[in-house]
Amino acid sequence: MHRRAALELSRRHGVEWTCAARHRDVPFSPRLPYFSRRSFRSSLVAFNSSEFPPSKTGSEEVGSSVVTPKPKFGARWGTKQAQKPAGLSPAEQAMRDALLAKKAAEEQKQQRQQEKDLRESQRRAEPRADWNRSPRRQNRRHPFDDRESRSLQPDKSLEVNNQYVPRNLRASDWICPDCQYNCFGKHQTCPCCKAVRPGLAWPSWPSKNPARKIEKTRKAGASQETLKIRKLSHEMLSDMDQSQDGSGAISRRENAIRTYMASKGKPVGARAVYDLKNEEEETEAREEKIAERRRERQSKPKPKKTDASVDPWSWDSSSLKLNDDGDVTHSEKTPKRRDGRKEREPEPDEEDEEESDRRRRREERKRLKKEKARQKELESAPIPLYLPEFISVSNLADVIGVRPAQFVQQMEDMGFEGVTYSHVLDAETAGLVATEYNFEPIFETAEDDDLAAAPEPEDKSILPSRPPVVTIMGHVDHGKTTILDWLRNSSVAASEHGGITQHIGAFSVAMPSGKTITFLDTPGHAAFLEMRRRGADVTDIVVLVIAADDSVKPQTIEAIKHATEARVPIIVAISKVDKENVNLERVKQDLSVHGVHVEDYGGDVQAIGVSGKTGQGMLELEEAIVTLSEVLDHRAEVDGKAEGWVIEGTTKSYGRVATVLIRRGTLRPGDIIVAGTTWARVRTLRNEAGVAIPEATPGMPVEVDGWREQPSAGTELLEAADEQQAKDVVDYRLEKTETQKLGQDTVAINEARRELLEKRRLEESEGNEAASSTQETSGPKPVHFVIKADVGGSAEAVLNSVTAIGNNEVFANVLRSEVGPISEFDIEHAATANGHIISFNMPIDPAMSRMAELRGVKIMDHKIIYKLIDDVKAILSEQLPPSVSNRVTGEAEIGQIFEITLKGREKTAIAGCKVRNGIISKARKVRVIRGQETIFDGAITSLKNVKKDVTEMRKDTECGIGFEGWTSFAVGDHVQCYEEIYEKRYL
Repeated sequence: MHRRAALELSRRHGVEWTCAARHRDVPFSPRLPYFSRRSFRSSLVAFNSSEFPPSKTGSEEVGSSVVTPKPKFGARWGTKQAQKPAGLSPAEQAMRDALLAKKAAEEQKQQRQQEKDLRESQRRAEPRADWNRSPRRQNRRHPFDDRESRSLQPDKSLEVNNQYVPRNLRASDWICPDCQYNCFGKHQTCPCCKAVRPGLAWPSWPSKNPARKIEKTRKAGASQETLKIRKLSHEMLSDMDQSQDGSGAISRRENAIRTYMASKGKPVGARAVYDLKNEEEETEAREEKIAERRRERQSKPKPKKTDASVDPWSWDSSSLKLNDDGDVTHSEKTPKRRDGRKEREPEPDEEDEEESDRRRRREERKRLKKEKARQKELESAPIPLYLPEFISVSNLADVIGVRPAQFVQQMEDMGFEGVTYSHVLDAETAGLVATEYNFEPIFETAEDDDLAAAPEPEDKSILPSRPPVVTIMGHVDHGKTTILDWLRNSSVAASEHGGITQHIGAFSVAMPSGKTITFLDTPGHAAFLEMRRRGADVTDIVVLVIAADDSVKPQTIEAIKHATEARVPIIVAISKVDKENVNLERVKQDLSVHGVHVEDYGGDVQAIGVSGKTGQGMLELEEAIVTLSEVLDHRAEVDGKAEGWVIEGTTKSYGRVATVLIRRGTLRPGDIIVAGTTWARVRTLRNEAGVAIPEATPGMPVEVDGWREQPSAGTELLEAADEQQAKDVVDYRLEKTETQKLGQDTVAINEARRELLEKRRLEESEGNEAASSTQETSGPKPVHFVIKADVGGSAEAVLNSVTAIGNNEVFANVLRSEVGPISEFDIEHAATANGHIISFNMPIDPAMSRMAELRGVKIMDHKIIYKLIDDVKAILSEQLPPSVSNRVTGEAEIGQIFEITLKGREKTAIAGCKVRNGIISKARKVRVIRGQETIFDGAITSLKNVKKDVTEMRKDTECGIGFEGWTSFAVGDHVQCYEEIYEKRYL
């Protein structure tokens, strides 16, 4: 029974909230939510439990809803309704509730203080803005229209009423830097947020000036690098933030201000941050400039200023007072503008601002001007201009679009001399000139059509070895071919004309050691210089042959030079050591003088004494060649396209033939090859014995036939992919050669035009005499030749030898130089040019001999080069004018002058002379000498003794002499009679 009663009492302890204690004004207790009478509590302790939600503040408190706690017991307890508590009276219950609420209020206040401190630290580091509270989005009325928000209006006591706004600032509206409100020009502060207008001085309100506040913070050395700029009149918002909870919400007042500004389209919030470290330096520099300008203004006379507090419309009679000296003091007049209105004297701060604005605008204009100029340069890109190989000055001026006279003047300023309208320029020069006029020259190049050798592999150690190429070089008749005869057990020297080699012989020799070596025998005569140079370029080792009895000769020095330039190792073979009285040390000393140091003299060049007739030292020479070739380790790839050099070119019964030395790859019959400006499809390959072989490998000399034209000696041989590519390469090279010839002709044309211009200037300045004298002068006389030889190297040697003969009076002009026998065309060509034909080491057809005799063409048939040179010199000597010398045969002296009458009653003067020496003959020429000068040189018209005509007068006789067309002689003049002796000249 007692348990039932206790349980009944515990169910009825709820408080009736309709009592008067509910309406009591308790300042320290929050407003508790309303609970329904049907709510149930199990005990008094549960009243302060976690079932009650914590009280909310701010905007969340307004919108909070009543939460009814759920019962903690089962369903059978919750079926009963709550009843009035039966234990306490309403007054006692109210006092009890007030005590409990006071304790809860203190705890909530302490919790809010902690949350406020946390929010304050977060608010400085991370500004917040809530733009979703605008009236437009929430469809709420204006925040300042309701009674609750009117207390948020700015404080009128903070306004500055007696501040003068300058006229230039009053005329224009301004925008508040804090709330972005558009203010009238008459306002000193923002009507919305009361922020101070920028540009005004605030001497009476230093604590509210944001600029001074920032400056104070900077000078105090604030460690933070950011500063939150807030509205001046709302510093109390920091106090309002205390009512915010930890959810990040803002106060009601700040929310209302932001909502209003957002409705105006100008949201406000946390302002931008400033970098105080960088701003401090700029501020100090700005203050220094302002202080300097103020000192300058103080040094100048300043106009009298009026007090800002005085009414600008009031009139002061003190300006009419007189000074002590009786003068009237006049205030300085302000300058007037053109429209008649006076300009207000600018304030010092305004002057600084205007000066900085002008300087900033001036710098901005300069920057824009530079950018425009730079952009204009970029936009004016060079114009492409296609140029031919050659173009005249006038045509180039027309293409560029410049007047010819101005164009010529510009070229002279660029450094060109003697430029005329008809002057021809090549593509490169024309391109340089066009570049000066903002044109980009474009030349038509077709280098892709040419054929070039493949690059050398980096690692040659994996390639197969090839036979070395050894060139025998030296002076003529020093025994080069004899040494080769011993090496290959043949006799080539006996079959050569004159006992000298006149073309390169290339052949392979199997040495007794079993190693194959390719030998090149070069001519030693001076006429075969190009042959020796080619031999040194394509060889691996040079064997320099020097006769022991003749030592170093000019061709030996030349061979040393070629080998040194080609960087080819040298082996010295001193020949003819089997003769008596030979001095090997002399040869070694002469070699040292020319840069070849043998091993006996501390060098690295091997010197071996040999004899081609007895075989002395030949084994040592062979061993030296093999050893050096093994050290050099010559290797070349066998696969791939063939590459090589043309050693010689000739014409045989089966067509045009060329001796070729393979450098890389393998050459087989049927391959397409290109050499210079000709190409061939290989028909057959023959070795030095004339035997056909299936292929030619690197280091092997072969004879190739099937050429379309005769290839030139020394040209590079390359294999083409097909016949069409070979034709394209040949066409490109022919066009390139023609272009080079045109370039040479252009230079000659320009030079001839320059000479003609100089001649015309001489005619205009000096008259006809200078012109006639220049016309009489003539150049050397040419003698024409047509050269036909057996091989290309011999033809080239003959050409170089013949063209080198001559002087300033006569020279040899070679019309053509070819390989092959004499043809009808050669005879016709020589006959037309009144020239001669040179046949070197070629048989002459009898029919061609008879045709040449009928046409009056001389054929010079020679097999030895130096005899041919002597014959050409003799032909050129015939064209030389003979040398004339004078020999005096008699002398006489004029002693008297008298006149005689001739037929037709004409009178003439006669010189009466006495012969002092020799014989005076009428058939010979005489000259009259007066002092040291010859005043007459001519013939005698009459020679008489008394009245008798005679042919000559001897010593100590007297006679009368009449000179041809001359009578200006005088007594005492000397007369010399002489004869002219003509002597033939030789080159």
